[in-house]
Amino acid sequence: MREETALELAVGLLQLPSRARALRDAPLPRDVDALLDIVADERHARADAARVTGLSEHTVGEAASFYIEQILLHPDADCYRALGASSDASFEQLRRNMALLLRWLHPDLESNSARTIYVGRVTEAWNNIKTAERRLAYDRALKTAAASKSAHRAPAGGSSRAGDKRKGHVPSGAPRPLGRRPADTWSGRSSARRRGRWWRILARLLGQRRH
Repeated sequence: MREETALELAVGLLQLPSRARALRDAPLPRDVDALLDIVADERHARADAARVTGLSEHTVGEAASFYIEQILLHPDADCYRALGASSDASFEQLRRNMALLLRWLHPDLESNSARTIYVGRVTEAWNNIKTAERRLAYDRALKTAAASKSAHRAPAGGSSRAGDKRKGHVPSGAPRPLGRRPADTWSGRSSARRRGRWWRILARLLGQRRH
């Protein structure tokens, strides 16, 4: 059976949003970076996708944006998923994806102001794994969280400890989920300064890629 492309999954999700839960638990499609190209309109990717699907450029853009919001940037996504990559992605790929996502979210290009909440998630994800040392620490935390989650599962036919039944219980050592802090609203003077700093970083990254 042929594996669906990222664009096909995105269009399907736009038509049937109830698929989001299943897609969040599934591995990302191999060509998920194509959706980042579409939202940032890298190399006229949106027009190319419209020709392939027979849909309008607006619909293609909305499908890619909706998929990224629901599957990549949902609050429980880890840093790799938030950047549209797997845990074995290169630093260059992670940096490129981060730049494309921030270009998509730039207030000069994105008319949907509600999406500015995702700026904090993208920059936090990049900060957590942007150096070899931080990435190693984050990978260890992911493994610890996975092991803790497995250890706290109730045995078949049994029940877990009362403390582990608490709604929202997070195992010790688990990486903090993205997008749950008040700073994600990006309001106030300090948030404005952070936005300005990241837009300057993005401008430098994009400037370097043109040379």
